[in-house]
Amino acid sequence: MCGHDLRIRPRRRQRVSWVDTLLVLAVLAVLAFWWQIASQPQAEQGSGEQGLAILPTNIPLMTDTPTPTASAEAPPTATPVPTAAGVTTTTTVRHRVRPGETLLSIATFYGVTVEEIQAANGLTSELIRADDELIIPVTRTEGTASSNTVASRFEYTVQAGDTIISIANQFGSTVQDILAANNLAANDVIRPGDVLIVPVPQLPPEVLASSPATPTASADGGSPNGGNTLTPAIVDTIYIEPRLLGPPDGAVLPRNESVLLRWISVDLLAPNEWYVLLIYPSGGAAQTIPSIWTKATSYRLGIELAPPAGQEASYAWQVSVVRVKPGNGEQLALEAASPPSEVRNFTWR
Repeated sequence: MCGHDLRIRPRRRQRVSWVDTLLVLAVLAVLAFWWQIASQPQAEQGSGEQGLAILPTNIPLMTDTPTPTASAEAPPTATPVPTAAGVTTTTTVRHRVRPGETLLSIATFYGVTVEEIQAANGLTSELIRADDELIIPVTRTEGTASSNTVASRFEYTVQAGDTIISIANQFGSTVQDILAANNLAANDVIRPGDVLIVPVPQLPPEVLASSPATPTASADGGSPNGGNTLTPAIVDTIYIEPRLLGPPDGAVLPRNESVLLRWISVDLLAPNEWYVLLIYPSGGAAQTIPSIWTKATSYRLGIELAPPAGQEASYAWQVSVVRVKPGNGEQLALEAASPPSEVRNFTWR
């Protein structure tokens, strides 16, 4: 009646589904994620990876080093060069008393006195019982590497059970250097009594000067040349394996701190006897570290050897006692003066 056309119906507003909204937001999120990744610079790939050769005894094999060695016909001689004096300090270890042990036997083992153990533990007598825990004040000398090092080649007489690998790890050489110095192939057999040339890189000059000039007397106490002159026999002591103190096996250490490797003294070493500390790279950003020849009972790895930020470096280490002796002519010879210690591992992170 008002003249309005009732056949035209009003259009309804089209609604947007919440499912469609979520789908659009998801697509936008994916696009934003890929745009962010594409805008970041690509990290440079490392040029190589540290490898690890595991020996049959689960000891990592030291990798070859480019340090040149001296000629076997003309072994180097060196005048001892003064090195930084070691710092003597006292640390403590905890010892759980085993059945049959006494204060005297424990003090003898750690190289301390009964009175020092009594004072550290507030004891008024020498009475102790099995499973007691004692604090042992162990005196140690901390050494540092000498900046003056030389390379040399030594004779070594093969013993029963030796392999090229065990000889290399005993003295801080490498399998490749020993094979090359003796014109041996990798599958050649060595036998007890064979005399090998063992190249050892980066030695303190004092090692070369420490061999005694006096020859060892014959077994019957007479002159080694068969004369009637009697000379005192020189008895070469075979020590127990060095006992490692710290860090504990499997320790994880912060990369912004140096690492102090410590062990217990086996005895007062002769001038021609040395602790040989071997540090094997076993993973991550670990570096090859030459053998450490020292009279001290500890060695500190400086933070300059620590891995870069965000990386870690794993090492294995052990200690043995080695003796330097006169060889044929002017050649020096090496001899194992103790079994090697246990192998411990640590990670610098």
